[in-house]
Amino acid sequence: MQLPIVLSAGKGTPLQQQLVDQIHGMISRGVLLPGTQIPSSREMADQLGISRRTVVLAYDRLIDDGSIETRPARGTFVCNQLPSQCLRISSVAPSQDCSSTIMDKASEDVGGMKLFQPVSDRLPYDFRIGKPDPSLFPRNHWRRLTSELLEAFTRVVSDYNHPAGHPLLRSAIAQHLRMARGILCRPEQVIVTAGAQEGLNLVARLMNIHGKPVVVEDPCYHGAAQTFLSLGGELTPVAVTDDGIDTDLLPTRAGCLGYVTPSHQFPLGVTMSQERRLALIAWARSTGALLVEDDYDSDFRHNSSPLVALQALGAECVVYLGTFSKSIGPGLRLGYAVFPDHLVDSAAALKSIMNNGHPWLEQAVTAQFITSGAFEHHLSHMRTAYLERRNALVNGLKATFPATSTSGYEGGMHLVWQLSSEFPSALEVRKQCRKLGVGVYTLDASPSFQVESRPEHERRLLLGYAGLTREQIMTGISRIQRAFIDDPPKSRLPLGLRAQV
Repeated sequence: MQLPIVLSAGKGTPLQQQLVDQIHGMISRGVLLPGTQIPSSREMADQLGISRRTVVLAYDRLIDDGSIETRPARGTFVCNQLPSQCLRISSVAPSQDCSSTIMDKASEDVGGMKLFQPVSDRLPYDFRIGKPDPSLFPRNHWRRLTSELLEAFTRVVSDYNHPAGHPLLRSAIAQHLRMARGILCRPEQVIVTAGAQEGLNLVARLMNIHGKPVVVEDPCYHGAAQTFLSLGGELTPVAVTDDGIDTDLLPTRAGCLGYVTPSHQFPLGVTMSQERRLALIAWARSTGALLVEDDYDSDFRHNSSPLVALQALGAECVVYLGTFSKSIGPGLRLGYAVFPDHLVDSAAALKSIMNNGHPWLEQAVTAQFITSGAFEHHLSHMRTAYLERRNALVNGLKATFPATSTSGYEGGMHLVWQLSSEFPSALEVRKQCRKLGVGVYTLDASPSFQVESRPEHERRLLLGYAGLTREQIMTGISRIQRAFIDDPPKSRLPLGLRAQV
């Protein structure tokens, strides 16, 4: 298990002290509970990219003050008996009361989801966004868990499940989020959904957004924009920069809802800075807005520690949305929403109206998959594979097209390819690549939504790498190169390719 720890060599504080302080903080906040195992010194050094000696010295200090202990042949653990009682601050509900009624009717249809892809439309080398590799699915382990739980299933198949989700799955999710994302929540705050999309519907209906402003990143996830528009929300776009949503442009008018993807902005892939996270929380508190944090692919963080969730910074004004669509598979149709305490009862009641719960067997298997430790092992396997594929894509594009650049690859399953002025437009590149069996995607052709078109977006392509092997990625890049060489006139080719024609 990786811990959400971030060290900075430029802070003026020794790295050893920063590590001690952050582990102390996680223990005092209850993120690390007594008896919890933490990474070994070698694993922590590898995660943080620092010397093992620095970690060993930090751990020695934590052992000396009674915070952690080593257990022979087992590992390093938070002490069962801590020297002082952990301090926890209770969440306070926002000053403005939020309505939990549902609007009477939806507005006009705004189009499809852009996620489903017919078999006839699939390409041999498809850099499709958000598609996990099916070969990494732990089929043998999943089959065994399903078989073990079938007997219990025959006893409960005639009963209705709890609308908010299987209790064991809600508990497993709460424990996973505490360690992986720094979120402190009770299992009762977790509501199981049919993916993040139902979570968006649940929040939007709960807040009765009809005729009310909904602040969204621009561009943003198409499924979110579609949900808000279909329920009568008035989209208020705010531009995205390299540090995430531009908090200086947030409206001063009290808003009902704010939708963000801070860990890996969709679709541009940037990570929201700590300063903007705090500014966003402050804005929500001052205006009485409720923030929706869509953490769609945060299980994959490359070359750095996992990020503390926005919800951990402002639990009373943030609904956290997560999904197993990227980590296990979208066919499972399981996600979850973590609601602030003051909205839990209303959200659970509304959930029972929407669909009255989900199939018992899939929830039970997923719960066992998480609590057994198999889920974390599976994620580690996927992270290794996806990091190799990301590196192959980044290095391949850099070597083949040095005039271009890539961004948004610090985490997740896709990146942004920025074309220089020497290249045709992103739309033209997409069309030409498609003729050669390669799928690359403009913003308009991806599951993204632009409220206000910007010229720079016309030179951006989105490339997903999770669903392709390293060999397929390299072949795909070669075919992209062919697309430029085979497309006259020469004057439109990048300078580096003209000599090859």
